[in-house]
Amino acid sequence: MKVLLFGGTGWLGHNIALNLRQHGYDVTICSRGKKSTFTAAVEGIPAIQGDKSKADDMRRILAQQYEVIIDTVPTLASIELVATLAKGLRHYIHCSSTGGYAPLPFLPCDETAPYAGFCGTSGWKAKADYDANVLGRFCNGGFPATVIRPCYITGPGMLPLDNLGGRRQDFIADLLAEKTLDLPDNGLALLQPIHVFDLAVSFRLALENRRSIGQIYNICLSHAVTLNKYLELNAAALGKQARISYLPLSEMLKKYPEAHDIGMRFLATHMCFSIEKAVRDLGYRPHCTPEEAIAETARWAAQL
Repeated sequence: MKVLLFGGTGWLGHNIALNLRQHGYDVTICSRGKKSTFTAAVEGIPAIQGDKSKADDMRRILAQQYEVIIDTVPTLASIELVATLAKGLRHYIHCSSTGGYAPLPFLPCDETAPYAGFCGTSGWKAKADYDANVLGRFCNGGFPATVIRPCYITGPGMLPLDNLGGRRQDFIADLLAEKTLDLPDNGLALLQPIHVFDLAVSFRLALENRRSIGQIYNICLSHAVTLNKYLELNAAALGKQARISYLPLSEMLKKYPEAHDIGMRFLATHMCFSIEKAVRDLGYRPHCTPEEAIAETARWAAQL
């Protein structure tokens, strides 16, 4: 089966590419050639260069037929061009985010919840638009789309989430120094990670299951942990003790003006999801627990 993977040199994308190749798929990576961090990891996998938002590039890229197209960072322009130009396409799968469900209407949240974008912010609102576009095309014309919505992605290759809702480089140093770290409100907001390896597997499972067409899947690890437990797990993985202070979110926003406002607000919002649908339809089974994934990422980051 021939697979075209957009974004195959990125963190998630290169893991998808490696998993597909490991399972015998004829995968080709397409990127603009602007990121090189993970290029060496996918050396040997066929690659083409082009901009998926440009019609001329896409005509050249899609002159070759692919049965499956995976896009880790879709846009409305790229969706339109795939739908218009891809001949012989049997399955299109793109990456979205569980962030668009927030604030969650119930816990654990599932795929039936409304999805409009967190607090109207442009990033998640755009994801809502992309998802609605491909699912609308499925309903109206049979476009063979599947939407994968991951939670907070963790695992080797990327810095862990910090206590301010970003991925700052000095977070691990603060933990190693047992510095007191602030958390919003009471630290009981729920956080549910997904290991990047399991997320990559979910894309392969989706393309192997035709029943996934026209469906959305939340992809996470088995359960959520509280923010204070998350900090404790990171510190313990480094042989340290977490020292935590609690501040109302409004005070944290004032205290850390350099932090990303939306990221901090998002951190204080529950993220807790059911993976029952993915387990049932796709046979999805995470290879590790949230606690194991958090500790692995902290230890990886400490070696940088």
